[in-house]
Amino acid sequence: MSDENEMFEEGEDSAVGAEAQPSKKGGFLPGIVIQILKWAALGLGAIIFIVTVVYITMKFMGTENQGMSQQQISPEYAGKAPVYDWFPNITGVRARTADSPPGMVMVDISIGYEQGNKIVQTELVNRTPQIKDVVRQFFATRRAVDLAPGRENDLKVEIADKINSIMSDGKVRQIVFDNLTIIPGTQ
Repeated sequence: MSDENEMFEEGEDSAVGAEAQPSKKGGFLPGIVIQILKWAALGLGAIIFIVTVVYITMKFMGTENQGMSQQQISPEYAGKAPVYDWFPNITGVRARTADSPPGMVMVDISIGYEQGNKIVQTELVNRTPQIKDVVRQFFATRRAVDLAPGRENDLKVEIADKINSIMSDGKVRQIVFDNLTIIPGTQ
């Protein structure tokens, strides 16, 4: 029996010893990795929460579509407009609009070019009939709605591009409407 008791005691000791010693399944490195993953998940959750709160706040406040492009430049910081020489001889241009029934457009423009540039001035004088035709064709392809006062700057840029397309020496820098009269068509 003493042999049985010794075996029993050894079995208890081995069982007790096994419970007392921690298992070494994980080791040091996996514990750190688990901690890092816990903190990363916590940080990711915080970021998602913050982004969600900001998105909902912006939707609620109605400021979602406002951007930096809507800020106006202070006159103190805006650059000064360059001084140009002007060619005012594009006058008396008349055209029918592309509307149905067509309206009438009467326009006089002045063309700005670099100061002292005699080459551009000579070319403008020589091409005056062509420029008048380009301007007439330009207005003949537009409807009265496209010629609204709010679109004048766009019209000026488009006309300058059309005139520059026929120029061989130098470029037109600015267009000014001396007169722009639009008479809508009547039915």
